[in-house]
Amino acid sequence: MHRKIIILLVLILLTNIGYAQSEKIDIKTGDLTESNYLQMDDFYLTHYLYIDLFLRENLFPDASPEDVSSILKALKKYVSVENNLDIEIEKPGKRNYLIRFAILKKDDGTELLIAFTNWSTKERIFEKEIKMENDSYTRWYFLNENKMTYRKDMSDQNDYSNMTKSDLANAYLFDELSKNDTEIKSTIDEFLNESDLSVSDKIMTNLILLKYQIFQKDNNNLIKQTAYLNELFEINKSEPNIKGLKMAFDATKFQIELMN
Repeated sequence: MHRKIIILLVLILLTNIGYAQSEKIDIKTGDLTESNYLQMDDFYLTHYLYIDLFLRENLFPDASPEDVSSILKALKKYVSVENNLDIEIEKPGKRNYLIRFAILKKDDGTELLIAFTNWSTKERIFEKEIKMENDSYTRWYFLNENKMTYRKDMSDQNDYSNMTKSDLANAYLFDELSKNDTEIKSTIDEFLNESDLSVSDKIMTNLILLKYQIFQKDNNNLIKQTAYLNELFEINKSEPNIKGLKMAFDATKFQIELMN
């Protein structure tokens, strides 16, 4: 599961219509009521939304930590079942990048955070407006107390019994089950203690450990782990199959900046 993420990895002045971090980003909050409705841990917001809405599809890879952080702060402050949040990002060409955040509460009480965009996955262009009924790029996540889970990371979408310890630790970190969080560190340790790990498996699992330390807000070990991974990449820079891992590491370091 986390291998798919690795492979695919390759704002605040107030105005009368909202506020913008820079000339390129307009967060439209003028008619919205502050709600602080979203209570999930910032770890999930910074992980999923940075990767999914900025890196994936090459939507806005040049975003700065300040850009992304301010968008996420506005999201937590304004979006609710009653309030959508619209964002417009200036892009080269005739169409800007539009994002609409919404929360859907289903009849069974399940809550979803949905990000609609005007990016056409079929035509590979930004459309004039967000068309929620067509093939526009959309991401949605289950909300469960302080956890936020991408639909394909839900526990019922995966067979944990057939996973390696590395994959299992990653699944525990990103699924919706808080009870699994206590198993993450020991599962990582078990895998790293195996004697026949490949370079890519070793780096991958240490990346998961770094993610876990971000989640735990374990700043001391997080600094040490980042330095250790920098060393691993330097030592193994001639390895042909770690480019995707390096991109994932760079994205994770960006996440650390966001969390700070």
